[in-house]
Amino acid sequence: MVRMFLILLIALCFGGKVWCAQTLRIGIQETILQGQEKELINETISSLKLKLNRNIEVSEFSSKDLQKAIQNNEVDLFISSTPFFIAEAKSGARDIVTLVSDRAFDPNQGLSALVLVKEGANGLNSLADLKDKTVVFNPRYGQETVYLIKGELEQSGKDSSLILNKLTARDESVKELLDDLSQEKLDAVVLPSCLLEEEAEKNEINTLNLRVLNEKNHPNLLCLHSTSLYPSTTFAMLPSVQAELSRKLRLILLGQEAIKGGMYWGTSSDYDSVDRLLRSLDMDAYASERKWTMKNVVNKYWYIFVGFLLLILGLMAHSVRTEALVKKRTAQLQASLKQREKLQVQAAKTEEALGKLQRLGTVSQISSLFAHELRQPLNAIRCYAYSLLKQTMKAGSNLDKEKFASGLEEINEQAQRADEIIQKVRDYVKDKSRDLTQVDLDQILKKTIESFSLGHPDCEIQVQAVSAKVLGDPLEIELIISNLIKNAYEASVGKKAEPQVYLKGERKSGNFQIEVWDNGPQLSEEQLSEISNSSGSTKADGLGLGLSIVKTFVERHGGTLIYGRSPLGGLLVSFNLRLVNGEKGNGS
Repeated sequence: MVRMFLILLIALCFGGKVWCAQTLRIGIQETILQGQEKELINETISSLKLKLNRNIEVSEFSSKDLQKAIQNNEVDLFISSTPFFIAEAKSGARDIVTLVSDRAFDPNQGLSALVLVKEGANGLNSLADLKDKTVVFNPRYGQETVYLIKGELEQSGKDSSLILNKLTARDESVKELLDDLSQEKLDAVVLPSCLLEEEAEKNEINTLNLRVLNEKNHPNLLCLHSTSLYPSTTFAMLPSVQAELSRKLRLILLGQEAIKGGMYWGTSSDYDSVDRLLRSLDMDAYASERKWTMKNVVNKYWYIFVGFLLLILGLMAHSVRTEALVKKRTAQLQASLKQREKLQVQAAKTEEALGKLQRLGTVSQISSLFAHELRQPLNAIRCYAYSLLKQTMKAGSNLDKEKFASGLEEINEQAQRADEIIQKVRDYVKDKSRDLTQVDLDQILKKTIESFSLGHPDCEIQVQAVSAKVLGDPLEIELIISNLIKNAYEASVGKKAEPQVYLKGERKSGNFQIEVWDNGPQLSEEQLSEISNSSGSTKADGLGLGLSIVKTFVERHGGTLIYGRSPLGGLLVSFNLRLVNGEKGNGS
């Protein structure tokens, strides 16, 4: 009996006498029901129930919840603002009809936003002036009004996120918002277009002290507005609606008569303006795909990841093969490394022996240095000894003991200096390091001049304020100055005028520079070049050994020996010594 009933029911359905479709689910964006559209929507639902002869389930949703219902296939049709409809393009939503009214004649141009400010408000002449201002809107009237303001700013090249950084949502009536605006509790109010006119018809609203910001005029919209125009409320369907039902829905809705207020359903042909608006705000249906998330990157560049994976697998295979070859070669290299270590040890020993031979090879040079430097202290000893001998022979028993003791002291001092020279030569041969100490240049200079003048009374030495403390070896500095004075003297001997030696000291960049020159003959460019390049001698029988010793000692003190032409045309030799830290001697 039950089987026969089911067969009969199916036959009736296919025969067209009974409509056997499932429940038709309609979702409505709740912000649409805040204006006069509510009357048209209620009339539309009643008409659909009557003419479709099927069960219709109607639900109100917030924008966020309606979006979830569409994604979860919980509705077949929905009524929303046009920006919301365009943003759901990926879900397969298609428009059926669009709202038309006696205030908005063209369904392509029925939506706009209104911005009101107080009359006489200073500095508010355009939407861009809303930066850092308190701007209020009621979310019950739709978030779309904010999108329209932001889109208008973006189109004019302004950053809407900075301009509307004080945007505030307040759930208050139009009258309450405008009263606060009149009392200057806020700077601007944003409303959907035509809502002000609808409220003015119901309630007494004083707008005499208010002004429309960025006011626009368009013949297709008889309401105050501040932005460009876009399609109005849209009735849309999802892919779950079959083609036959889609056709019937469109016929029913377009055939519906206008209600009180002149509202009815028409068809919109241009949604490009809304699409551009949402794209400029990065809120269109494909905005999430343009974001650089890991999922989007993988979906877009999956072939690169596959290629990279294959490359890694190839590298791993190559690594395994290379490891096997390395193990094979390691055994061979280990034997070679051991042999290399033995050779390195032998090379180190050979290098050490070579260093000893090189130091021993300097013996001939050191012997010359030894003979050269000992001549001066030995000459001084001979002079003092001769002087004492003559004094002894003259004085007899009336010997001046004080002078005699002074002479013996000088002989002892020169002998000690000769011993220091011998020790210095020994240290040089052994490559023995020495410590630099604080040296008083003034004392060394006096001592050197006194020793030199003893054997050369005919030489006049002129000194220009050499007074400083430097770091160095006292004996080596004395040998440097002694050799330079001696060379200068020998260069000026034989000239008609008395031989004169000049010595000058001055500070330069943390160092103390000493210059020595004489009144000897002028040097040619060839002679100056020869001395500079080889440290040679200008004397016919000279070996250049004195300047060689000076150069060695100067370089051991971290300085450089520099040759030039003196103010008198002869040779000028200069070198630097490092000043003691904080030393403030007179170098003028």
